[in-house]
Amino acid sequence: MSDPFRSQNSNGVDARFIRLPSIAERKLGPDYVAPIRLDPRLLDQMQRTIKELSAKYAETLSAQIDQLPPLIGRACAGIAEARGQLYAIAHDVRGLAGTFGHPIVGSFAKSLCGYMETRSNLDTTIVGFHVEAMRDALDDPQPDASLAHETLRSLELLIDATGGERSVG
Repeated sequence: MSDPFRSQNSNGVDARFIRLPSIAERKLGPDYVAPIRLDPRLLDQMQRTIKELSAKYAETLSAQIDQLPPLIGRACAGIAEARGQLYAIAHDVRGLAGTFGHPIVGSFAKSLCGYMETRSNLDTTIVGFHVEAMRDALDDPQPDASLAHETLRSLELLIDATGGERSVG
């Protein structure tokens, strides 16, 4: 039986088409297809590298979240430097957490960034709850997506209830 994914190029090199789990597929959905020719040894090396980077990123992510609590009070008191640092860390987490296997942490970071982008004055309770949710999601080896969704919804309701001065721009 022939393998429909096997072929030889013009130099006679045997290759096999495979589907790689990719960031694009996770972000664009299961219908995204990008077949490529890849030596299985290269695929194994890529998978090992991704695994190593994911483990290292978990340590980095934990350290980033640890940097947030000391910034909350100062950022909410209107100290621009602290607010900028808090936002920069949350923005970094928002962009990378999902890529390295922590999408729920990324969701809370995205919510925090959205809150900070639309408010002139920050509420310590709201910012603190976001940071606690990020830490809890990271520390839980199997975070519950439905619980995370409900927590995000509760944060949105809290934000709406507190009102606050919205940023102009």
